[in-house]
Amino acid sequence: MARWLPVGLMAVLLLGPTPVRAGQLVVACWNVENLFDTVDDPKVELDEEYTPTAEKKWTPERLKRKLKNLAGVIRSMNDGKGPDVLGLGEIENRLVLEMLVTELAPLNRDYRIVHQDSPSDRGIDTAILYDAKVAKLLASTFVFIDADKTRDSTFAELEVAGQKLVVSMNHWPSRGNPEPARITAAQTVRKRIDAMLKDDPNTAIIVMGDLNDEPTNVSIRDHLKAVTDPAARTGDQLLNTAKELPSGIKGTYVYQNKWEFIDHLIVSPGLLRPTGLRWKAGSTVPYVTPEQIFTPNNPNQIPRPNRSYTGNNYHATGISDHLPVIATFEY
Repeated sequence: MARWLPVGLMAVLLLGPTPVRAGQLVVACWNVENLFDTVDDPKVELDEEYTPTAEKKWTPERLKRKLKNLAGVIRSMNDGKGPDVLGLGEIENRLVLEMLVTELAPLNRDYRIVHQDSPSDRGIDTAILYDAKVAKLLASTFVFIDADKTRDSTFAELEVAGQKLVVSMNHWPSRGNPEPARITAAQTVRKRIDAMLKDDPNTAIIVMGDLNDEPTNVSIRDHLKAVTDPAARTGDQLLNTAKELPSGIKGTYVYQNKWEFIDHLIVSPGLLRPTGLRWKAGSTVPYVTPEQIFTPNNPNQIPRPNRSYTGNNYHATGISDHLPVIATFEY
């Protein structure tokens, strides 16, 4: 006696379970060098230099050009699709973030903003953009760092492909501050990470941004507990994933004619597992396009990131004094 099966059930019997769709998540972070609006905020002590009447002559036209320059680089990331998640440093407020998102409109992304004003005396903050078509925001937290009016660490708890991903964007105290200020920042961020790992040792966490220290400095190595050698990583240590490019570019920032690696993308053990959302080994690099590099006329000076200002001297083609860092995650 013949038996008839529904078409859908027959397909399941013939093909087996529907496979989980594989995908990629592209994450980047960038200190975009003083992305200020042009208005003096009376609540901020040191933002006056980025106004039209100050020595830098920061006009709406110059702001618009910088936004276009930044957006051109961001739009070129991820083979012209732009990043899925983007951490930003040295942005003044939500207004300039909204202006940048407008410049990114050709990507047809649905970028949402995670931001709040920090206690920085310069009025600069950290922020995270995420594509709501790819990730869902579950929660956001802004962690105060008690180190001389520095920037908050911005935490966004996202859901990507059904898995929780915590992203922390940072801009730690500059090297003009003593080392203990960056150690305080590292301890503060690590304390929050420890609390999450205590609840779930496999929590997927990305710590990224301009940490103003290199991978071997004690703030990152000993207090954030991030190592650069996957084989040497143990227990709850994090992995600092960024690597140098095989060219003359040996970092993300040039200081005293020398490359420094001070912009980082660091992952928790939960992103190093063979299943679920995971970091693609070897994918983290400084992101460089030709227009981002300026070559000085002085032959004794090395090429460096193409910044918007040198002192009060404005560069119309300038983009940022830092290079972005970009990485791929798979699921």
